[in-house]
Formats: sequence, structure tokens, C-alpha cells
Amino acid sequence: MSTLVLISGEEEFLVERAAREEAVLSLSSEVLEYDLPGHLDRFLFESQTFPLDPCKRAFILWGAKDVPPVPAVGDDLFIVVSGKKVLKDPKAARSVQFPKLKSYSDNNDVVRWITKEGERFNIDLSRIAGALFVNSGGSLRKLSSEIEKISMAVPGGTVVSPEDARPLMCFSTELTPKEVVDSVCEGHTARALAFYDKLQDGGDETGWVIAYMQRHVIQQLKLELLLGQKASDDVSSAALGVPVFVFRKIRIARGGLWSRPSLKAGLEALCDLDVAHKRGDSFVRFGLESEIVRLSEEAKDVKRR
Repeated sequence: MSTLVLISGEEEFLVERAAREEAVLSLSSEVLEYDLPGHLDRFLFESQTFPLDPCKRAFILWGAKDVPPVPAVGDDLFIVVSGKKVLKDPKAARSVQFPKLKSYSDNNDVVRWITKEGERFNIDLSRIAGALFVNSGGSLRKLSSEIEKISMAVPGGTVVSPEDARPLMCFSTELTPKEVVDSVCEGHTARALAFYDKLQDGGDETGWVIAYMQRHVIQQLKLELLLGQKASDDVSSAALGVPVFVFRKIRIARGGLWSRPSLKAGLEALCDLDVAHKRGDSFVRFGLESEIVRLSEEAKDVKRR
């Protein structure tokens, strides 16, 4: 008796991989692929024409809008891939869906997927999952390629360290300290530190990051003072030097993330680090990392309330 499998989802890479894995695991002698609706007639003819030598075949139907008629007899496997549209058929042995993975700062499905993907290759990616996400974002196809490359370079069972992965990963995104600041505001400590580490790959960018962090803390202090005075949006936007609509977005996204005493302490620490960096003191990078962690963790606590 033939087997029908329905696969759908918004994650194109996972949908495609699942379809091909179904075909491989079926141990079919032949895998035939069709793009619908253009190849529908050819599929109907070939699926109902049985070979002279009995063998199991796997038919993969890409881009299906509905479930086409499939022969009930024979040992063939029919994999109907519908993309985002979820198809239903009472004859289906199983139906698999892959919803879009979320990448919110406090609910990152992609980072969790990276860790699970490492398990497929018998390696532990927990230490570098954040860095991989920073590098490739939500592109699961690129992430899978990077993970496979890492798995080939380290023994099975390895807890992969940043030192193991850094020479192997293809970084293509142009980064600035803005990504560090944005991650701090989102309360995503691991991502902020990953961006900071990546910025240092091309040379010592500590002074550049300090400058961005100082400007951010000063702007945030101004914002908290304006909110405390209940200044109008027009007055507040002029004081911050941004358009009104930008101020409103800043107020919603970043208002109340830090108390005034915390921001004042942060500004003092960053000014001290700036002076120390210009003197060439060796502790500056550690001090800056500590301030990034402190501010991002405070923002995370506020967002969780």
C-alpha cells in the first residue's frame, strides 16, 4: 500500500530538508521530483505507470496547492510539499509543519535550534550558539552549513569553544558598536558580548565601543530626565536632537530600562574607562565587558516585569 506524507511550513530550509530525509529514510530505489503545477501531468502519468521490475519509488511534489490523486496500490511513497499552506488528507500517514522560528531577545527559537542542530552532529554548540546567530541571523541554511563545517573540524562529543569556531566561521556582516548598544537595550547579554567580540577581530575597537556606549548612556539620561519632567514630545525630541516620531519610538522601546542612579554610575564608569584606554591600561576591555553585562542584565530584568 502506498504512503502519503504532507509537509508544510514557513521555514523553507527545514521543509526542504524534511522532504529529502523522508525520501532517504524510505529506502526507495528511485527518487522522482516534480514542480507543481507545471509537472502535474507528468507526475500523474509516471506515478500510475508501474515499472517492470518491482521497486519502491519516492515521489516529491514541490509547491502543491492541494493533494493530487495518488495510487492506493503499490509500495511507493508520496511526499507532498505545500510551503506555508497546510494541506489535509485523511489518507495521509502523517502531516509535518515547520512554523517560523522566532528570534525575540527573550525567546530566541533560532538559538535553541542551533543547539539542537549541534546534537544532530554530536557536538555541543551551547557556548557559541549566540555567536552563530549574530553571524547568520535567521538564515537556517547558512547556519546549517556553518555547523556542518564546524562538526567536520572537531571530534564528536566536543563542547565547541569560540576559539574552535572562530577560524572556521564565515563572517560577512559589517558590524558597528550600534549592534552592541541595541543588544544591551534588548537585554540580550550574550548577543551584546558576541557583537563586541566580533568587532575586536579586526583590531582593538575598544575606544569606538566606549564612545557609542557613552553617547547611549547620555541620551538615556536625557530621556529619563525629560520623562520625569513630563515634557511634551516636541520639547523632548528637540532636546534629544531627533524627529518627534523617532522620539516616540525611543520612549516606548527604551524608557524606564535603567534608573537615573544606574545611568549616572554607568556614565562615570565609561568616562573612567575612556581615560584609562587612552593611557593604554590593560584592564579596560574587562571593565567595558562588565559594564555591557550590567546594563544589559538590568534591561532584561525590567523587560521581564
